[in-house]
Amino acid sequence: MDLQIAKWRDDVRSPVLLKIDDLANIEIKKSNSKELQIGEDWGHCAFDKNSMWDFLTTQLFNRFPNIKTTFFLVTKQRASMTKTGKYSYNKAMDGDDKFIDFLRYLYKNPQVELSYHGTTHGVAGERVEDFVQEWEMFDSLDEAVDTISKGEELFKSVLGSYPMGGKYCGYKEGKFGKESISKSGFKWWCFHEDNFIWDKNSTDSRYTYDVGFINGVVNIPTTVDASNLSLKIINRLFSRKYLKSLYLYFKEGKTVEKHIESLYNNRQIISVYEHTSPYMTNDTIQYPNIVTDIDNLNLIFSLLENKDVWYATCNEVADYFIDKSKVTLEVEENHFILIAKEKLNNVLTLTLPYNTKDYEVINSQGKKVAEFLRKENTLYCTYAFEINEPYTISEL
Repeated sequence: MDLQIAKWRDDVRSPVLLKIDDLANIEIKKSNSKELQIGEDWGHCAFDKNSMWDFLTTQLFNRFPNIKTTFFLVTKQRASMTKTGKYSYNKAMDGDDKFIDFLRYLYKNPQVELSYHGTTHGVAGERVEDFVQEWEMFDSLDEAVDTISKGEELFKSVLGSYPMGGKYCGYKEGKFGKESISKSGFKWWCFHEDNFIWDKNSTDSRYTYDVGFINGVVNIPTTVDASNLSLKIINRLFSRKYLKSLYLYFKEGKTVEKHIESLYNNRQIISVYEHTSPYMTNDTIQYPNIVTDIDNLNLIFSLLENKDVWYATCNEVADYFIDKSKVTLEVEENHFILIAKEKLNNVLTLTLPYNTKDYEVINSQGKKVAEFLRKENTLYCTYAFEINEPYTISEL
């Protein structure tokens, strides 16, 4: 019997992740209006009209309710991009009850994951180009680990538990990035801006479109920069981002649609990268961002709407990958056992490729515990299997 462990839960083609940087207790006014304008909130304004959350909900989540989002949270007061730049409002994650209540709402929301994105994000310089990202600040491993520990403790003091994973600020790991992440006990981490494989034709061997372990921590790749526009987003026709997309199309034949399809066909992670706001403390726009890219985001998720995908958080993908990595599947005729040294975190999916019959799973006590479901000519079964316990596959 050709029984296998599926690459992804429910034997889908690809997991789909929406990852959003710089959730922070910040507001940055760019208009003269007394009312909050779209893009001026990084998270501080919570449920207010035109807040970051209100914008995401009305412009994206209401249309695609299956989307799951991993926010990367700055725990303390985020540094300005320049020494002279000022936010309109800027406090730590525990700086006021409004933001604390908002974070606790997000933390309990099954469609949302909150993760770690440093303490201050870095140190301001005279110019934007002089900004030092947080992990570049550290002169020793001990300093890196100590700073992370303080950020984790603040996270726990507000939300009741430590973050499971996170991402380097600016994707800059400094001298002690990998070691500090491993030593700090994170389960998963976003180590690289892997979309450079597509965007810049990078051959850097660190970049990948698949999960893997780095120093014992699950690496969740970032594969889609949502500011790379589809040519169908004609309302951005005269923007630099649109011109870049035209260049990529005419010079290299690349489109966002082809990129998404390639990831899907190769069963790789479709991991979409964004920021909460377009505005920083200088006069430039940070890309990618949910406001400028909203039409592109809607197009990307419409492309995925009817595909065989798993909308997931980073932690859910990490859990499945860890469980899959620590078990050995032993099969003899219609009997199987999952061998492992420790209990699984969650469920696993087993498949029977190219099978036309229907089957059920019987445990060692003779009880039916699951059935195989059909997806085209492959059967799959997702279940919280016990390790080191025998099961039988019986024809229905």
